[in-house]
Amino acid sequence: MSSNSTGRKIRDDAYPLPVAVGKRRMVILADGCFSPLGAKTAVCLVRYVPEEVVAVIDSSKAPATVGGVLGWGGTIPVVANLDEALTANPDCLVLGTAPRGGMLPPNARRTIVAAIRSGLHIISGMHQFLGDDGELAALVREHGVTLWDVRKPPDDLGVSSGNECPFCPVILTVGSDCNTGKMTASMEITHALRAAGLKVGFAASGQTGIMITGRGIPIDRVVADFIGGATERLVCEAAPGMDVVILEGQGSLIHPGYAGVTVGMISGALPKGAILCHQPTRTMVREYQIPIPPLSRLVSIYECAIEGIKRVPVLGIALNTFDLDDRDAQAAIESAARETGLPAADPVRFTAGPLVTAIRRSLR
Repeated sequence: MSSNSTGRKIRDDAYPLPVAVGKRRMVILADGCFSPLGAKTAVCLVRYVPEEVVAVIDSSKAPATVGGVLGWGGTIPVVANLDEALTANPDCLVLGTAPRGGMLPPNARRTIVAAIRSGLHIISGMHQFLGDDGELAALVREHGVTLWDVRKPPDDLGVSSGNECPFCPVILTVGSDCNTGKMTASMEITHALRAAGLKVGFAASGQTGIMITGRGIPIDRVVADFIGGATERLVCEAAPGMDVVILEGQGSLIHPGYAGVTVGMISGALPKGAILCHQPTRTMVREYQIPIPPLSRLVSIYECAIEGIKRVPVLGIALNTFDLDDRDAQAAIESAARETGLPAADPVRFTAGPLVTAIRRSLR
């Protein structure tokens, strides 16, 4: 652990497996659910690090390719089981789902045991820490592999200082619900800002972003009192030497289960602005009978979320239109812009340009 010129501690830990980011050969387990909403970790890994993914396991879709299943993603094979995946010479097995509650999916344990016995490292984003399982821990030691519980947070977190990041402004992605594309929008905006010549730090706050970059803090696993402090640390680790930090958000202010993590992140980051992420075809909070308010109302809810501390302006709307055709997607973007008076875009399907322009304007 080292310190910077402000006295803030900065973690020196890097990717915890003996396989460096950029050199992994990952097989992703997403059995029975490989789809944009059913296995977002798997989908994001094949989107952002496809060169590191050698196979996806989903017996309900095999034999196939990722491109054939998702409509994009190329020729990465979708196979029926681990034995078939082993022919691609992987070195890691990744649990590619993020189920509600973060518990191990049914039948996954058998595959994990077989993977360890085959010499594969294990990467898990579950709330259920596999390293605490005596049988799995013993197998890991016996076979000389590593098990990375990505959602295990640092044990030295504290409360927020109440100060904004001293290095550069922070832009936070927020959502109308969980799983609306906050991580994806964050990645796309980061790439687009870098292409525009800015120095951009990406702060990963969830298991998928941490798996992609090899660094971050799993905010949704942090004790409630320390969410703000963890977010502050996460931002300050990503910020030195940067023009801006893009902070991946978690939860939603209108989600009964996960509103708390969202409030904690906003108050810890004290961002310069926010990008609101929304899926236009979704009208209810998933798994709850709670209507999603109009976008104009959501903008107000987020801007006033911590108004007693700081008013955080929403700078733009990032839409997730994966389930619309091109014409309807473009209509949804235009409708969002008209309703809110803010720039709107689908940064994956079309361009992040309008959002990048809004962020750059806020930095002046």
